[in-house]
Amino acid sequence: MRISSEQLFSQGIDAILVQQAKLNETQEQLASGYRILTPSDDPSASTQLIKLSALIASNNQYDRNIVFAQNQIGLAESKLKSAGDIIQRVRELVVQANSAVHDNSSRGAIAKEIENNLSAMLDVANSKDGSGEYIFSGFNATTKPFVKDGDGYQYKGDQGERFLQVSEDIQVQVRDSGTEIFQKIREGDGRLKLVTDPSNQGNFFVNLESNVDSIVENYVVSFPEGPGLQRYEVKNELGEVVASDVFSGNNEISFNEINLTITGTPVAGDQFEVQPAGYRDVFSTLQNLVDQLDEPIDTKPRQAALTTYLGQALNEMDEALDKFLGARGVMGNRLQQLDVRANENIDAKIRYERSISELKDLDYAEAVSRLNMQMTGLQAAQQSYVKVQGLSLFNFLR
Repeated sequence: MRISSEQLFSQGIDAILVQQAKLNETQEQLASGYRILTPSDDPSASTQLIKLSALIASNNQYDRNIVFAQNQIGLAESKLKSAGDIIQRVRELVVQANSAVHDNSSRGAIAKEIENNLSAMLDVANSKDGSGEYIFSGFNATTKPFVKDGDGYQYKGDQGERFLQVSEDIQVQVRDSGTEIFQKIREGDGRLKLVTDPSNQGNFFVNLESNVDSIVENYVVSFPEGPGLQRYEVKNELGEVVASDVFSGNNEISFNEINLTITGTPVAGDQFEVQPAGYRDVFSTLQNLVDQLDEPIDTKPRQAALTTYLGQALNEMDEALDKFLGARGVMGNRLQQLDVRANENIDAKIRYERSISELKDLDYAEAVSRLNMQMTGLQAAQQSYVKVQGLSLFNFLR
């Protein structure tokens, strides 16, 4: 078998280059601290690293979403706290106004303060976040949600409820529709409400109490004319008499799990209605309070009707306060869920980074041992090449 000098030289050079490439790769690993420098170094591990890197990127985005959600929900919760404080102050003013010591002037002053609180409530409902979006306007975040329209207040937002993805399988609501919070507030005591007849001539006021067993429908309570002792009569919406008896003054009338306490003296022909409670926005409730207190009182029947109205207004303030507290409770639960999710994301990120380290990080002891072996191999290849150079036929002939 004949071996040319060119072949000998080429094999020697190739051996040196191979040893140099291996040595260079090991040096790069030691410099970077990573075992895998290119996907070809370990295709299977490289595939896992790509997946783990994608999971970490998603996890980082979820963390950013959690921070944004916490800011949004925290802002809304603080605004609802302010709304509750406003209602609490209005409730104190209603209790203050519901006293015989006040005249038209002092009631007007109370009405003015309630009107100021109404403006403050509108400011709360029309709050913006740091980016200038309305927080209670649903998806329609660039539109002012609540505006005064004639004698009432209109909601200009939509019913959208914005959610954010905070993990692979969990979304958290970060925006609420203003109509659910500020408009769907029950009238009366939440089940029934009183409607007095403005033509009444008697000097009496009514307090209503109901419970979950009350039969909710329309009733008319009247004091019909007739001979003998004064009587009261309660008819349901079918015109059937459900209660009737002698009225002796300061009576408590009970029917269908509904209690009415009548204080004062009605006259024959007076009446009032008990109706199912509907929904009313908090702004209209406050506006009605202002209107009622601004109206001059010049008769005892009118004073009694105002007393009945203010007593019912207290119930409506409680309904509004319960609505705000309930919404704050829901938001508090969301914030708690976000805290749990943030901690879980931290744990997941630690697991992902540990897995990446196990796949990618270099074993320095093994790499240093390999480097020494490769340096020895390179030196042997170089020395071997020097020896092979001396075997040239030309050197022999010379």
